[in-house]
Amino acid sequence: MKLLEYILNKKKLVIFDFDGVLVDSVNVKTEAFGLMYKDYGSDVVKKVHDHHIENGGLPRFEKFRHYHKNFLGKTLNEDGVQEMSKKFSKMVVERVVSADWIPGAEEFLKTLYKHKINCVVVSATPQNEIELITKKRNMNFYFSSIYGSPTSKHVNLSSALNKNSVFAKDAIFFGDALADWQASSKSDIQFVGIGKSIKNLLEKNNKSIYFIDDFKGIND
Repeated sequence: MKLLEYILNKKKLVIFDFDGVLVDSVNVKTEAFGLMYKDYGSDVVKKVHDHHIENGGLPRFEKFRHYHKNFLGKTLNEDGVQEMSKKFSKMVVERVVSADWIPGAEEFLKTLYKHKINCVVVSATPQNEIELITKKRNMNFYFSSIYGSPTSKHVNLSSALNKNSVFAKDAIFFGDALADWQASSKSDIQFVGIGKSIKNLLEKNNKSIYFIDDFKGIND
């Protein structure tokens, strides 16, 4: 059975991560993290880049604490985390708003909307910011709910199921990061990996996971 047909016939809730899944914005945030730490030298910037790419699904609050503690030997208090997050948001919001769609993603959302399939976003982006971005991109109407950080993805997945009175077996989650897969596994929600990075991370040990490069071949 084709994946789209399978979803239309078997699923009541389709859940999406955002960056790298619906919108081609991962590089925007990778560059921004590097700029945040450029004053500490190229070695630190490389470590920040590498960590961000390998941990795409983690909230930026956790990343800032990790980078300061492990790469700079400093403790970042809550005020510092919030200050850095605000600076980071100013750097990325408009660039994410203007970023390209992941190929086929907009058409896929239109199809699900046409068939009245319930869709939600579960992102590591801060709540207010992801709501603003989806509104500015004129895509918020596709989703019955939009969930962001600081609440964890696992908790947000559970909230999405409960709010929509859907069992885990009737939901499916499209993600591109290890944290996405971990949250879906913890929630017993079927996972579909988007892009080559998550495929390379997971396919050796998780043969049952479905992977697609993007949404252009969603009917294949």
